[in-house]
Amino acid sequence: MGRYKPNVSEIQSLEDADRLLKEMCALETKIERIDSEGDKQIAEIKAKTAEQGKALRERVKELSASLKAYSDYNKSELFKDRKSIDRSFGSFGYRKNPPSITTAKDTVELLEKLGMSQYVRVKREVDKEALMGLDDETLATVNAVRKAKEEFFVQPKREMVNQDILAASA
Repeated sequence: MGRYKPNVSEIQSLEDADRLLKEMCALETKIERIDSEGDKQIAEIKAKTAEQGKALRERVKELSASLKAYSDYNKSELFKDRKSIDRSFGSFGYRKNPPSITTAKDTVELLEKLGMSQYVRVKREVDKEALMGLDDETLATVNAVRKAKEEFFVQPKREMVNQDILAASA
């Protein structure tokens, strides 16, 4: 894809810049309306399909619960040599999930008190906010550099366009 080169000749004065900013305001308002309408339609479709599929999802849960109850009751004979059963229309059985550890708020403190700090993860990172207080020479000694860059921005004042629209319609 080729690079985009803006038409700079379109702007010759601050009045031209005002005209472009006004157009940007109007376009952003239209974009927001389009996006809002799309979001509204998506939400309506999701709500509609959720309602349409509600009974089906409930039935799937019931069937799954029935299979689980059957499996639990007959576990010793159905699963004595295997963890799952493959059938024509699917499979069911038991899976062993990897063990997990649940900790409390004071676990780190207790591990440190008991001298078990090897089980505590400590993340070391540079505090860039604190480095802002150092001079450039000191920053250079720790292989850091202060960078400041100027970026162009455009911030249309859409309320002004709205006032123009109201004034024109009055």
